[in-house]
Amino acid sequence: MTRVTRARWLVRASMAGGMACGLAVGLATPASSTALISLQLDAPDVTVSFRDTETRDGSHWVVLTPQGGGGSTRRVQVAGQVPSVNRTVVRTVNAGIRPDTGYCAVIETVIPPEEGPMGAFGTTMESNKVCAEPASSPSAATDVSITTIEGEANPPVGTNRNYWVYFTNAGAEAKNVTVDVQTSGSLTMRRPPESGTFNGLQCAASGSGFHCTGGTLPKGVKGQIPLLAMVKSQGPGAVHASISVAGDTVPGNNSQALGVIAVPR
Repeated sequence: MTRVTRARWLVRASMAGGMACGLAVGLATPASSTALISLQLDAPDVTVSFRDTETRDGSHWVVLTPQGGGGSTRRVQVAGQVPSVNRTVVRTVNAGIRPDTGYCAVIETVIPPEEGPMGAFGTTMESNKVCAEPASSPSAATDVSITTIEGEANPPVGTNRNYWVYFTNAGAEAKNVTVDVQTSGSLTMRRPPESGTFNGLQCAASGSGFHCTGGTLPKGVKGQIPLLAMVKSQGPGAVHASISVAGDTVPGNNSQALGVIAVPR
């Protein structure tokens, strides 16, 4: 991680038996740098995931430099002050990048001016560098996620209910995707979904639910897969779903859970 300190010059004048002028350079107290976790390119947009580690942050900017030379460097604000510290932020912004061009990026964290003995001075911190290929490239990163789980919140005991797991791929085409859906508490799986019907996923019973492999999700696709559940008892239960693929750059959005309260029939 690199700290880039931008000095600000200050001129002070005082009257004490004549005019005296002083010129001083001041630096803010060193700070810890933001950590850039991932970068995705989908011209003209970019998606960045970063972890803020600075308590005094004022704003965060992504600086994008084309790989291989040529083109212009882009600098776009992605966030203002991030509450608390060690919070992961995901932002998508129109950075005006070129299609079919790879970029390297850093996050600049701007520390507002702080008053000191010589005046007020601000600092700009620079994160680690992350490079990425355009979405059209075979080597571009993927980002599969479970977006939501939908179904009846208060299913009657002794009945069968369908719960739908929704997923998407915000990155490049993803192959050999796996999806795992499990039940707990008052719910249990009745039977797994039919193999090959949902984006090529091959599904079989596993644990208290089912496990699917071999799926292919094109860029931008949105899909769904059903869980046929049996309500075996009264009280709380849940459906848990996760999705994964090699090279996923944003694993934090790969799972979801839906809680239910089963009621008497």
